[in-house]
Amino acid sequence: MTPRSQAWMRQAQNDLDAARFTSVQGFHAQACYLAGQAAEKALKALLADRDQDLRSHSLAALLRELGGEAPLRWDQQARLLDKLYAPTRYPDALGEMAPMDVFGPEDAGAAMQASSQILQWVEAELGLVS
Repeated sequence: MTPRSQAWMRQAQNDLDAARFTSVQGFHAQACYLAGQAAEKALKALLADRDQDLRSHSLAALLRELGGEAPLRWDQQARLLDKLYAPTRYPDALGEMAPMDVFGPEDAGAAMQASSQILQWVEAELGLVS
């Protein structure tokens, strides 16, 4: 694993930890966003390790960049997290409703589970788990 990919992966793990902590504190919209960020950074760790393009914020696009079975295997998780990217951050993304009033613990739980699955797969791809 390259130093660059290691930095991306360390930050991915930190973002997922922050999502868990944030959700426990009741900040579910923020936890959803952080879970998506964790998965994005994990995929970028794998792309960096392969010296591939890191420029997208879409998990589906990053999976397509990885190629192989990745886009099919992780499509459901990527789509879930991609859908949360803007509405969890911007008060005008959901009409008159603030994200804090829309996203609950079930949303944060689903986002963190999807993110965790992607992180575990990336760790295995990078040889970080046996």
